[in-house]
Amino acid sequence: MKNELISVETEDGIVLHGALYEAPAAKETAVIMQHGAAMNFYTGMGRFLPAILVQGGYSCFSANNRGHDFGTAPDNDKKPVIGLMRDTFKECVKDARALIALMKGRGYQRLVLLGHSQAIPKIVYAQNLAQFPEVAGLILISSPPSVTQMMRYLATEDFYERGLFKARELSELGMGDQLIVLKGRGTMPWIFTARTFLDFYGPGTPADTEELVRQVYCPILLTRGSQDFPPVTRELLQRIKINSAHPDKTQVVEIAGADHFYIGYEDELGEKILDWLNGMV
Repeated sequence: MKNELISVETEDGIVLHGALYEAPAAKETAVIMQHGAAMNFYTGMGRFLPAILVQGGYSCFSANNRGHDFGTAPDNDKKPVIGLMRDTFKECVKDARALIALMKGRGYQRLVLLGHSQAIPKIVYAQNLAQFPEVAGLILISSPPSVTQMMRYLATEDFYERGLFKARELSELGMGDQLIVLKGRGTMPWIFTARTFLDFYGPGTPADTEELVRQVYCPILLTRGSQDFPPVTRELLQRIKINSAHPDKTQVVEIAGADHFYIGYEDELGEKILDWLNGMV
């Protein structure tokens, strides 16, 4: 398996790093993979799916989007740093455009966009808005409902409402770049600027997969684990399927026993994805 660390710059100057895994005698279709909230190209799905895809004959670019990690030091002092805490939802289309252009430049003209968790509304929004002709399908792994609903669960209702109150207060004072910290479920706090919290996680956010799929016309694979986060329900995935522009081209797969990160079920998830990719080729 040939792999290469590469980076690409978006139209607004954000540098996105990633790893391109190239399959020998690669199939025509390649996969662009994006990570979930506060993760990056080598964690989550990036730690195991590229090897499975390459073994199945599909080259894969596991890439950061601008919301990777919480924020990192820039490669030089002229490049902006975004990260989860400064992400702006609608800018995701610029990430998708840059990643697609890079893969086209490498000779891949038929692409599948794969997203895990919070990456899902990003890639669905990008395809909804731009209708990239190169995109032949979407793979949506453990899709949240609206990002607002998911954050209400992850931070708990109480801390979410406190964060919303603080973010609105800071915004009204012209202090949208001030940080707010929400302690919720799990081991890490959630850290955002007030502006990002309102833009990405506030009421009325456009980051709502159920609605965005209405203008997505390519085939879609939806997966969840039976032990996934409570908001990622079987009923949610069925609603996304029904709302999609072509429900007959949308497949729902549930993996018994798997959690949101498919720990211990990596091979089973990979097999389901390869079956779907082989069926759409």
